[in-house]
Amino acid sequence: MTVLVTGATGFIGGHLAQRLVAEGERVRCLVRATSDTSLLDQLDVELVVGDLTDAASLAGVADGCEAVVHCGALVSDWATTAEIAAINVTGTHNLLAAASATARFVHVSTTDVHRGRNWYARTKRAAEAEVRRSPNAVILRPATVYGPRSTEVIGEIARAIRAGNMVLVDRGRAIAGLCYVDNLVDAALLALRHDAAPGQDFDITDGLDVTWRRLTDDLAAGLGAAHVRWSLPYGVANALGFALEHSYRLLRRTTGLTTRPLLSRQAVYVLGRDQDFANAKARALLGWEPRVGYAAGLEATLAWLSEAPSAAPRRAG
Repeated sequence: MTVLVTGATGFIGGHLAQRLVAEGERVRCLVRATSDTSLLDQLDVELVVGDLTDAASLAGVADGCEAVVHCGALVSDWATTAEIAAINVTGTHNLLAAASATARFVHVSTTDVHRGRNWYARTKRAAEAEVRRSPNAVILRPATVYGPRSTEVIGEIARAIRAGNMVLVDRGRAIAGLCYVDNLVDAALLALRHDAAPGQDFDITDGLDVTWRRLTDDLAAGLGAAHVRWSLPYGVANALGFALEHSYRLLRRTTGLTTRPLLSRQAVYVLGRDQDFANAKARALLGWEPRVGYAAGLEATLAWLSEAPSAAPRRAG
């Protein structure tokens, strides 16, 4: 079948596009005119230019496609709610309208919708509400996705560890909710192909009890760096994240600053709350199993990190 993939220039979408091509599917990738398509240029995929926030630019992008996997989203520590909603909510609405004739629409959401109260979680909940209007839709909610090219999470953590300024929350006791990227791609392929998937939503994690302390210790050991020394109580970290976000937003408007805040409420939430969501539904209905274990996933991630990871923008599309 022909599958339209959004967010294919990003971490999850890029891995998905590679797998679809490897399995012989025809892949069409929606990209912005300014997107870095260097990875996709190496694959046998069709590129179509459009912008999720511009409904007119999406006309015809899904023509001839049997399915869509929507990985495109904006995750930002300092963008306004309106900026994030324009992509995560309005963008999803626009894409659904453009892909109304497709037989399957797989939407990559997040487990943050269960408990998160911040701007990002709110926009992802609203996006899910849009998706549920389609009877052919499937919602996947991964927790903390890691693996090679995870510049937004693992890459940032590794840089902070190497620089000696990584900060844990509540001594890193929270369950990280890890999901290796290939395991998530397996779930996405099942969501595309399984007869029981339409109309369902699935939490996708590897079911590990790995804490943030263990993960950062293992990363530090693999990188030959010192273990993380700094930790803040959740309340203190959250207040600091709030202050940094607003300060950085002001600096962005007045000075054009492009670096990210050192700490944000989103980061504090992820680092400070257990992400031990159950994956039983995906196992029971889809027959999904996390085939890549923690040791193998960590080894592959460290191998990638040893190759000098680069920073990447947080909007994939």
